[in-house]
Amino acid sequence: MRLLAAAAIAVLATCAHASDFELTADELRARMVGNTVVGIEDGEFYAEYLSPNGMIYGRNQHEAYQGYWRIVGNKLCLAYDEDNAKKISWSCVFVALSGDKIIWNDNNEVSYARLLPGRAEKTAARVSRN
Repeated sequence: MRLLAAAAIAVLATCAHASDFELTADELRARMVGNTVVGIEDGEFYAEYLSPNGMIYGRNQHEAYQGYWRIVGNKLCLAYDEDNAKKISWSCVFVALSGDKIIWNDNNEVSYARLLPGRAEKTAARVSRN
């Protein structure tokens, strides 16, 4: 999974529990879809646009990549093309949002990212450092 582990977000550190702010399925669709998630995973920057057609268009420091998203219950599920799409594994997480700050909750393992409006995966590197 390419998501997770982003820059420290002081605002979210003051929140009691991520579960207090988790988005519902309708809120996920309204707030996340059609926008770009930016963060850092394993020390590497990523940006992923969640297209309304269920596709993820991503970019990291080395390459562009694609994947898929869907909503199951109140979780955002993500999968990525790997090994020529022979094997796709879905990973589902709860999502909390405070302004543009995202909290991912994957089995009580919490990490952070930012949400940028629209399709911004090509220009997100400049924005994520602010």
